Amino acid sequence: MQVLCTMCIKNNKLFEKIILFLLIVFSVNGCKQQNNSLYQLSNQSYSQMMSYILHYDDKTIVVDGGTNDDEEYLINQIEKISGNNTVDAWFITHYHKDHTGALTQYLSNNDKKIQIKKVYYNFPNEKWVEENESNRLNDIKMINNQIDKVSSQIIKTGDRIKIGNIVIDVLRVFNPLITNNAGNNSSSVFKFSINDINILFLGDLGVEGGEGLLKNNKDAIANMTYVQMAHHGQAGVNEDVYQVINPKYCLWPTTDWLWENKDGAYKTDETKEWIGKLNVKKNQEVLKLFTKIC
Repeated sequence: MQVLCTMCIKNNKLFEKIILFLLIVFSVNGCKQQNNSLYQLSNQSYSQMMSYILHYDDKTIVVDGGTNDDEEYLINQIEKISGNNTVDAWFITHYHKDHTGALTQYLSNNDKKIQIKKVYYNFPNEKWVEENESNRLNDIKMINNQIDKVSSQIIKTGDRIKIGNIVIDVLRVFNPLITNNAGNNSSSVFKFSINDINILFLGDLGVEGGEGLLKNNKDAIANMTYVQMAHHGQAGVNEDVYQVINPKYCLWPTTDWLWENKDGAYKTDETKEWIGKLNVKKNQEVLKLFTKIC
């Protein structure tokens, strides 16, 4: 199997910054099936965010989606990529608005351009959020107020979901006993398996959630093809988790200002050092030109 990676660079006129749009194309037969793709979408505002679209064998899956400012761009990309304006499954890692805002915004609109067959998620209740992360209470209220407008399923650890030939294993969900870094550690973790390719989505998982993932799912997360870097590539899971994951490629849902970390306010550089010790073929955030990955 060959994997192609194309990085498209576009100009964000609002902030006059170069932002990145990542396209990973999976090809099973001599790169002829160009419609089989995983897209990491770029931020449409200054905010950090996380948004992925996977299209494989005419099935379209979204993971998170970004902020409300990312909604129009996300929906436009879904229309272009899906071919039938249908999202077969929408997976949400956790309730923070930089992950759920686009979906919240779309569901609040009357003009529905796309059909969403089912949303998969597991959120804490609002009382728990108020007690443990009160500054994010509005985030969960906003998504809760809209999610009933679409068919949904509350997932649990151990669930296996099949969307066509894509297998999604739910490796962990919100644990009410973890109250430190509460919202980030509420992240669900998804393992996508497509033939011999595995993609691990960590959401914004923190240290405590990462320790639990390592304790309960060490074999399941070992030697991934791709890993989405936890918490936008900084202050997420510890180094030992990445050592077990041992990815071939790293997906960084990381804005340019967070990646560059010029004032040293974030832990992006520390995470880069960890990944630098591993045999990682590519860090997808830093690619700028068409690249063929063997």
